[in-house]
Amino acid sequence: MEFNKTQLGRMLEDVKRAMLAHTPIVYIPTDQLEIIQELLYGNDCIDSLVPRVCSRNNEITKLEVNEIAEIDNTNGTFKSIVDNYKIGGNSDNIKIPSIIVSYISDWNSVSNNVKNYISLYLGIKKSENQTNPGITDAVKRSLYIVVSPKEEVIPDMFAPYVQIVRVPALSDEEIEAITLNKLMVENIPTEVISSHLLSQMIISFRGFSRNKILQLLSLMIAEQYIEFEYVNASEVLNIIRSAKKQMLDNSQGLKWEKSTISGVAGLDNITRWLYARKAIFEDPELARRQHMDIPNGVLISGIPGSGKSLMAKTASTILNMPLISLDMGALLGGIMGESEHNMINALAMAEQMAPCVLWIDEIEKAFSGSSQGASSSDGGVGRRMFGKFLTWMQEKSAACFVFATSNDISCLPPELFRSERFDRKFFTFMPTAIECAKIFAANIKAQNKAYYAEIENMPVRFRHKQAKQLFATALEEESFWLKIINECCTSDTAACILKNINEGIKDEHGNEKSPIYMWSSSSKPKHKLMTGADISALIKEAKFRIYPEPKDNNSTIIYNETNMGNAVRNIFKEGNYKPYGETNLKDIVKCFLKLHENEFVPAGGNCILDFDCYDTDKRLYIHDPNSAKRWENEYDKVLYYTIVGAINHYSKELRTV
Repeated sequence: MEFNKTQLGRMLEDVKRAMLAHTPIVYIPTDQLEIIQELLYGNDCIDSLVPRVCSRNNEITKLEVNEIAEIDNTNGTFKSIVDNYKIGGNSDNIKIPSIIVSYISDWNSVSNNVKNYISLYLGIKKSENQTNPGITDAVKRSLYIVVSPKEEVIPDMFAPYVQIVRVPALSDEEIEAITLNKLMVENIPTEVISSHLLSQMIISFRGFSRNKILQLLSLMIAEQYIEFEYVNASEVLNIIRSAKKQMLDNSQGLKWEKSTISGVAGLDNITRWLYARKAIFEDPELARRQHMDIPNGVLISGIPGSGKSLMAKTASTILNMPLISLDMGALLGGIMGESEHNMINALAMAEQMAPCVLWIDEIEKAFSGSSQGASSSDGGVGRRMFGKFLTWMQEKSAACFVFATSNDISCLPPELFRSERFDRKFFTFMPTAIECAKIFAANIKAQNKAYYAEIENMPVRFRHKQAKQLFATALEEESFWLKIINECCTSDTAACILKNINEGIKDEHGNEKSPIYMWSSSSKPKHKLMTGADISALIKEAKFRIYPEPKDNNSTIIYNETNMGNAVRNIFKEGNYKPYGETNLKDIVKCFLKLHENEFVPAGGNCILDFDCYDTDKRLYIHDPNSAKRWENEYDKVLYYTIVGAINHYSKELRTV
């Protein structure tokens, strides 16, 4: 491929542009020292910035491309050439156009040298007696390169004279060439790697340096995952994934998360949406040929405890990509500009992790003060970080799928909801009876599966002491829980029945007023309406009440249908168990109004409410009295009546929400 399209060629052009703009200092944040050496001494770069020269017999002599040392005539040994490429040199003795390179850990370590260089570049005298226009002229045609292993905040006094040049990522074409060339060097036929696996390897190698890719390929060959006639594709990809995980160990704000295997119950729509796009991530080359764009990501909002975080972990399993979490709070720094730099570094690192799912949990906490009208107590740091994030979302090309969750989108700036920020905006709401039963069953199945794995990993001599099952198989059935839900959560249906408060009332023209349906009872109904988190807590409490003393644990099943069913029923009857739908009706209404306003779509198969039935102007949910006939479960009818009544009760109070 053409040199100017390679990683090194693109970087060289960026440095040359900085020189043409008369920028005295180029800052290159990278830990790839080999690429700095190539930039200075590589055959394709030498003399492209400043010609390599040295002083011989008081004359300036141009060096040959491969000339790095000369023979000392006194003892016949080689000695390094002292030329105008000054690694860690001082700018005071510049007599000819030079390149000065400083490797730093922070800007304080090079502060005096940089200040001196800038002064010389600007022709500022150190004292009245200093007049050396020759040095100033030489400095103006020189270049100071500062290199650090990670990007540091440039001090304000230096910033106007510094141009940042970042090492561009290897292109897919370069990665492919490196991979295939390594195989040829090892005498392994390139055909042993299928085009599909090669495409996956190229995508997974993104963000690595040339040296790192070669190291990983060498490891694959040494471990015999790549052989003359055989390739273990899963282990090849696991090696790359493990290497990327190590990259995050010292990164700020990013964390490698464990995906869930069991999945999430009751969120069928978003699950189907993810499965439909799985092929784009599995075979990006095919997607590119078909002109399919890589999805940006999704925003999922809703009431707390409704499975949003679990869905993020499930998404990485569905898409078969690692899950990386981004903690915005960890990016905040005390120095001016540090937070923005940390944001840039974290997003750049996230792209290096691609393909991956980038999970931003409770995104409203990070960007709640970013809207134009919000009062800023942080000096505008939040708005600037938000701007960096939006720009990255708009421009990123890596397969970095953003999965953002939010409990309260009313705190989010409206810019986040515009088209092409997220591919889809999903919402989670109060689950229906069937969805609650699925959550119960899925929770039991996951615990049983974990228990079986634990038993299998035990020494044989200890296995006979353990119960054969944690939960009875019947507890994995949705029908078992559906019966309990309909029995225990609908004890007082009269309190939530809706009545038309305008019934029989006419307006000034003699026409009957539009119906307004409110709760028939004067008091707020109190039903055990649950979220997924409530169900998990309920199962945990029931286990605590049932579990026998160790000396009495001789049963083959610890939790059976009888003791588990009785425990759950007793908890429902007690006043201490107060699920979200009983205590937070106003918050549920507030959530509904914001989701309706921003046109979110349900993450589950069915939402208990129809968004089209809400009249924004009247701030009322238009209830159909015949709708009760459509509820197959008593729990759903109670849930519907309770929330519709809450919307019509609280929506005018929440007009400004």
